[in-house]
Amino acid sequence: MSRTLTALSGLLVFLAAGATHAAGLRGDYVEARTADVFTGPCFSNAEIFIYGDSALMAWKVTEGSYKGVDLSGLSVAAAVKATCTFSEDKPEQARSVLIVDEKADVKQRAALVALAKELGGARLSNVVDVRVSRISLKIEAHHEPAAPHSEHAMPHAPRASFWAPGLAQIVTRPLNDNDHFCGNEVVAYPPLSKGVRALPAYTLGNQFKGKGLNTNWDDPNCRSAFVGQFVL
Repeated sequence: MSRTLTALSGLLVFLAAGATHAAGLRGDYVEARTADVFTGPCFSNAEIFIYGDSALMAWKVTEGSYKGVDLSGLSVAAAVKATCTFSEDKPEQARSVLIVDEKADVKQRAALVALAKELGGARLSNVVDVRVSRISLKIEAHHEPAAPHSEHAMPHAPRASFWAPGLAQIVTRPLNDNDHFCGNEVVAYPPLSKGVRALPAYTLGNQFKGKGLNTNWDDPNCRSAFVGQFVL
């Protein structure tokens, strides 16, 4: 009987561990670029190789661990400078600066860096600097990404904001009818992060003021953001 109970206990522990792993790590995601992501083909084709080579990505873990390190409530962000427009760039040649939540301890900071690199892929393989900062990432409310807003049939992402004082900022609002320029707008590019379900949004603020990329940007008032969630 004791052997049976021991075996059963071991099975329950294994199943619980498997369930925890299956649940994974999840959180909020905000991205803003220096080119429209919701636009007509005529606009996006005209911008290729000219605009859209810089971006901010920000992740906030709402629940879960990464390689055994609990990251719940912590954030990490990346400022990325590509070789050209992200759809045409050489990802492995991009340069990036990571911004890590000051609330994280040493192990959590290392885990946040590793998490960002995994989610960001090859574009985060060349990290030139890692900064520690207070980070605020807030998303108003989540909507189903597949559903357009009932009033105007435009993608309707929730309002979002990301802020790392003195380093980077993203502020967005939902798209509306006034954001139709040609009437043929589509999501021209996917989000830069892996594991993301997001809607395009209007960018009120997209700013990077840090060092390391040999460039800064301040690119508001365009349809250049994504707001949503990520799962790993």
